[in-house]
Amino acid sequence: MGKNFPLGRILITGIELFVLIMLNLVGFYALNTSPKVNADSQYAIIERSYDDFPSFTGVVKEIESFDLLSIIKDAEDGTWKDEPEYFETDSVEIGVERIGSANIRVAGRSEERWFYASNSTYVYDSIGDGCGNIKISKGKKVTFVYDPNDTNTYTPVIAIKDGSSDRVRSVVLAYIFIFLIPSALVLVFSILLMNAVTKRREEGGGSKRLIITSIVMISVAVLFGAGAFGIHKYNELAEQAEQARLAPRVKEHAPVIYLYSDSDEYIDVKLELNGELTSTYPLYGNDGWTVKASRDGVLTDRNGDNYRFLFWEADLDMEYDLSKGFCVRGADTEEFFDEVLPQLGLNETEAADFKAFWLPLMVKNPYNVITFQTKAYTDSAKLVLSVDPDVEIRVNMLWYATDEFVDIEPQDLSGMNPSLDKRHGTVVSEWGGGMIPKP
Repeated sequence: MGKNFPLGRILITGIELFVLIMLNLVGFYALNTSPKVNADSQYAIIERSYDDFPSFTGVVKEIESFDLLSIIKDAEDGTWKDEPEYFETDSVEIGVERIGSANIRVAGRSEERWFYASNSTYVYDSIGDGCGNIKISKGKKVTFVYDPNDTNTYTPVIAIKDGSSDRVRSVVLAYIFIFLIPSALVLVFSILLMNAVTKRREEGGGSKRLIITSIVMISVAVLFGAGAFGIHKYNELAEQAEQARLAPRVKEHAPVIYLYSDSDEYIDVKLELNGELTSTYPLYGNDGWTVKASRDGVLTDRNGDNYRFLFWEADLDMEYDLSKGFCVRGADTEEFFDEVLPQLGLNETEAADFKAFWLPLMVKNPYNVITFQTKAYTDSAKLVLSVDPDVEIRVNMLWYATDEFVDIEPQDLSGMNPSLDKRHGTVVSEWGGGMIPKP
């Protein structure tokens, strides 16, 4: 019986398996409860500041959103209103990297409440992108952090807790490489080692020590290598997470390009970006866009299809400058745009499109800090045309919402772009921008 059922080997293997399981549990707990990559980063500080606000947890029952592209079209048709028309949808993506805005009805334990979330809503509790996105969908359990002093019908969400994103994935990967794989290797090689020892004892022979020593050395080398690789992998994930937090990458929203020309020739339009395109309309091909411009701004491609503008979005690596700008009360944002957009060279139609896109995201904020980028933007997003335009206008607005007035040195906009009365011949005009985290 002892020969057929090696109880000693089974007992040793069982003890070893128990020890490895306990080590795995302790290791996973240590990884999961460890502090974030940089507890003193600006995002971690912001996250801790939200702990002072109340939160509401429940299941999403209803979502009302709106289509920004349709708002731009309404602006072109002259039918745009200050308040966008919402429509019911099953999901919406919220966060600073999306121009998304929605009214969301959440059913808690004892009541149901409506909340308003937009790209000024902070998303946190992830190890990676502390100011990233979250997809809100019907039936999803959410936790909204809100300001109790705001008693609007739709309570603005200032933050969304998302504890199931990059942090969990990073911890699981680290656990697999640092603990699970090495533990499995320990178990497998120990069984092989015991088998080899038993076999040599049964067969006899003087090379028994050499075989055992070789197996032990190989096992130790493999385990140390696996452990070192696991630690390296976890550190690599942590470094990537920290770089994602601190990198000055900007989500460029809805840069819209207009072309005006009396010429009948087709114009090739290309983008040279320090980043990656995420969305275009019409489709940006391998050679960019090719359109024929007209004096009234209608663009015609080689298929005969007409467009009012060329639309693109991208993730840009851009070291922006926030040293100068404007702090504008949310309710006064439209008046501010009416004053500065003509100074920046936008005509009436372009300014209306600009306001239609941005005002729904800004007018409800207590204050907006606004700055217009010049060389930082044009160096990161070069616009290349097959013909040299007589006039080039590029307006890039970066902004963030704030609850308090920010004292900032006013930005001089004179000379940033040619004025309206200087527009002649072939004209290319572009506006766009992005919302950035509050510094």
